[in-house]
Amino acid sequence: MHNFHIFIVMLTFLTVIGTIILLLTGLAFYVRNARRPKFFRGDLKPFEKSLFKELENKLGDPVGKLIPKQLAYLKRGVRLYFPKSYIIELFDDKKNPLPNDILFERKDEFKLATLSFTVGDTKYKAEFTTYSGRVWGFTVRPGAKKLLARSLTEFDKFKLNNDPTEKLDLEITIEYYPEEESFDGLLGELAKQYVLSEVRKPLPKKQKELFVKLSETKFPADFLDLCDHANGFKIDGVYVAGLGSMQDMALEDDNYLMIAENNAGCLSIRRTKKKTELKYHSYEDETDIKDLGDSFLVALGKFMKIA
Repeated sequence: MHNFHIFIVMLTFLTVIGTIILLLTGLAFYVRNARRPKFFRGDLKPFEKSLFKELENKLGDPVGKLIPKQLAYLKRGVRLYFPKSYIIELFDDKKNPLPNDILFERKDEFKLATLSFTVGDTKYKAEFTTYSGRVWGFTVRPGAKKLLARSLTEFDKFKLNNDPTEKLDLEITIEYYPEEESFDGLLGELAKQYVLSEVRKPLPKKQKELFVKLSETKFPADFLDLCDHANGFKIDGVYVAGLGSMQDMALEDDNYLMIAENNAGCLSIRRTKKKTELKYHSYEDETDIKDLGDSFLVALGKFMKIA
């Protein structure tokens, strides 16, 4: 009888442990899947339509009228749901591309405008971005999944971040140094530590200043110094981007620019003028984020070790 009692206790204990493990596994599965991109095809949600409509109204003629014309072609995309942000990105249909006459004058990737609005006691901001002369999508902070069925009619503030009709010297002429080239300064110091390849020659001074301004980012001083000698290069399997060729990343907490990348992850910088924040983001584990400080060379060294 005593042994039977012990058996029952052990069985109950194992059952409880098993139940807890199943619950934790289910929760982890739910969290992981809740954050996965949700691809869609077809019309936008009422909330999304109202934001684009307000953007159209605020931009005015003739630029604002291009928004609904572009959206008529952009019927595919992805939605990303996070507690701190809601992101929608719109994809081109290669079989039915947007005609040139409905595209913006500026063809680079930039933050177009910001809309501020309030729902209940919560204040929101929607940041619109562009790509190849058309609206790319927007990021709303904090998360706005619960608002998707709601059509907004009142907004607090509108800010035009960049003029889509502005004509800028954005076309980059790519020239490479010869393989046997020797380098001075910080680039020379890097060349002593690593084997550099596909080293691009620096941009003209005015064009460099333009891209720094458009980035709305406080780059590290050592990175800007490097840009005086080279505008991008490769180290083994790591690609280091130059000014004007950095990919914008809209993540849960903020927007980032990708400075360096390999197959496993990237070295990014937060898009803010207040301070310099360099981070590592893993492609395999979205929770694997590391602060890499405010020095590009130090951050690059850490990134190379992680890679």
